[in-house]
Amino acid sequence: MKTCILIGGNSEELDIDKKIIELSKKDNPNYLYIGLANSYADSRYDQIKKVYKNYNCNTKYLKKSNVINNPKLVEEKINEADIIYIDGGDTIKLLDYVKNYEMESLLKDAYDKGTIMVGISAGAILLSNEGLSDSYILRKEKDTYEFLKGLNFVNVKICPHYTRDKEKIIKAKNKEKDVVYGLPNGTALIITNNKIEKIESINNKIESIE
Repeated sequence: MKTCILIGGNSEELDIDKKIIELSKKDNPNYLYIGLANSYADSRYDQIKKVYKNYNCNTKYLKKSNVINNPKLVEEKINEADIIYIDGGDTIKLLDYVKNYEMESLLKDAYDKGTIMVGISAGAILLSNEGLSDSYILRKEKDTYEFLKGLNFVNVKICPHYTRDKEKIIKAKNKEKDVVYGLPNGTALIITNNKIEKIESINNKIESIE
């Protein structure tokens, strides 16, 4: 069974941790955190470790220094994981790390063997076919959202943080004919063997941007 979980942002607003553990079907799953796209990965991992300790997870952290200097350790950590959580940040930076340091095939092999893949924001774009990203805005290179190609683990197009800058996002979407899932903070898509389940709340709704 292949499962991807695409989170729009701010997972603290989303009670999804228990669901992730249930999908792994393991009593003590191995949980791997990847935070290559941002500058706050150390503190984020500390938060995540505390949360998932309550679910009897064995948590590990794939650091940038591991990726750059120790490909054997990268392969070992990815192969051992039952759940891989890919954090957000700069989508372009994340894609560059994954492609330039030969992680793409390792992640795809893990996904094919049944590892639960979780991506939030930039991490969600990485796992999708394509996503509307604010990376060029963050880099001060453009003032528009741009579509970036993901690794196509799941054949959907998404926009994380959908309600944050809706007018600019819809303007960017008009260049794209296919439907894009607008994922506000506190929402997620769970895609299992191409079947899509929406995780929403009263205040956070997923929109299909036509």
